[in-house]
Amino acid sequence: MANCYLGRMSHQEDAAPRKQISADERRRRLLAAALRVMKREGIAAATTRAICAEAGMPHGAFHYCFRSKRELYGALLASDIEIDLAPVWPEISPAASPRENIRTLLLAYWSQVEADPDAQLVLFDLGSFVLRDPELRELPRGEYAASLEKVTGYIVRLGEEAGLTYLCEERAIAELVVTTLNGVAWSWLAHRDGVAARASLERFAELVAGLARNKTDRSM
Repeated sequence: MANCYLGRMSHQEDAAPRKQISADERRRRLLAAALRVMKREGIAAATTRAICAEAGMPHGAFHYCFRSKRELYGALLASDIEIDLAPVWPEISPAASPRENIRTLLLAYWSQVEADPDAQLVLFDLGSFVLRDPELRELPRGEYAASLEKVTGYIVRLGEEAGLTYLCEERAIAELVVTTLNGVAWSWLAHRDGVAARASLERFAELVAGLARNKTDRSM
């Protein structure tokens, strides 16, 4: 469930030595272009030539940045875990209840998902697309493992910054969070009711809070 940024580079930029962009920036722009093409015309339309044209790059730039379409698909799927929660961490406090802190993080995540429904739809479509291809079906497994690792890190950090201890392993909570967020996103794409989606996350925050305790709670 994540987001890529749009970008376009002119041929003049590509040719001018002073404005030469890095391989990472070329890669980012190609990923953004691929997402735009897929949003507009579907996955099948995102040929290497179409992606490069959308990015304003020569066709050869694709293989300079990606070894194959498989690598591109993997990078797009991985973009689902690049949602940035950095701005909201200062709001996490031991003075707040576990439910309030968990709610803060969930809704911050959701606000970025909700901002680009077409990107979410492409990612779901792409996940289904690669699962039907024997040569690509391992990609979602890698994306899920990366998501799980990142969310586990968030839960560990939440425990440290909010002064929480958990009643089960952080990874088990992360699995629950990843599965629930995917389910809420899928439902929301069907009904596009943001109020209902956020209400589901509010209830989920309360459930997850039941797996955490403040370290100062002597009743444990």
